[in-house]
Order: sequence, then C-alpha cells, then structure tokens
Amino acid sequence: MKPNALLFAATAALLLAGCGSSTEDLDDWIKTVKARPAGPTDPLPEISQAPSFEYSAQDMRSPFADLEPDLEEVLTEIAEGCDSSVQPDPNRRREDLERFSIDSMEMVGAMSNAGGNWGLIQTTLGPTEGTIFKVSVGQYLGVNHGRIIDIDEFRIAIETLVPDGQGCWEKRVINLALDE
Repeated sequence: MKPNALLFAATAALLLAGCGSSTEDLDDWIKTVKARPAGPTDPLPEISQAPSFEYSAQDMRSPFADLEPDLEEVLTEIAEGCDSSVQPDPNRRREDLERFSIDSMEMVGAMSNAGGNWGLIQTTLGPTEGTIFKVSVGQYLGVNHGRIIDIDEFRIAIETLVPDGQGCWEKRVINLALDE
C-alpha cells in the first residue's frame, strides 16, 4: 500500500469510530438546558392610537348608485346633438387586439395577394410582448374603438373614436408606419 492510501484508511477508521460513540453526554446537556427556568420576556411594544378620520363626503352622490333621473336627462340632452354616425356600437363583440393600446403596437410588415392586403403588428408591452398578429382592413384594435381602414406596404391607417368631452364622439385617424 502507498503511504497516502494508508493515511486515508487510518483517518477514515478514526472518523467512523467517532460516529459510533454514545450520545449520553448530549442527552444530559439537553436535560440540563430544559430544566433551567425560562428567562423574563420582553414587554409588548406600546401601540399608539391611529388618528381618527372624519368622512366628509356623505352628502355627495355615491359612485355606485344609479344616476338621478334629472342628471340622466341632462346627459342625454348633450348627446342628442351629436352625429349618430360617429358613435361606437355598444353591442359589437370586442376583438382580441382591442385589449391593447395602439401605443403598445408597431407595424413590422405587410403581405398581399389577389385576395387583399394584410398587415403584421407586433405588441411591445404586456404579457404578449413580442407576439405578431396578422390584421386586415375592417378589423378592430386599440382601446378607442380603432378600426383598420387601409393597409399598404409602409403603413396601417386606423380610424379611432374618442370622446370629445361634450358627450359626443369624434373620429381620428392614426397611422402605424413600418420602421425601416
């Protein structure tokens, strides 16, 4: 045997012999520690009283209550002078891309064939960041009732409906241009 192997064998034997010893001294120490009386505990921290708050808006209308009939009439009077052709359709089923703001989309390409033109839009924010969607004329996207009105090889034109602050809606055209 080599001297290193002999030294290793002797060290291993000593270590194994130490593992087989009695644990009586450890058990005695545990009993001694458990027999000691518990020390004093720290007193609970002083809790200061939170300042009281007086709610002063109890005479205002609850945001969860229905509108008062008089107020509802005033709101409909403002909206009656609006162009009825520039109103979003509340009964229309919302499309997937209407969950995202147009600001969080960019045009990354375009395709065309005899059947028409398609645009490729990539989301730049949110859980679907980097996902590419194929869109066509007539599809809706964006949070402001945006509808694609034209697609060419360099841009996608989107007509959106935004409130004008007077109870009416106005059309705005936004272009998503291809970054080259």
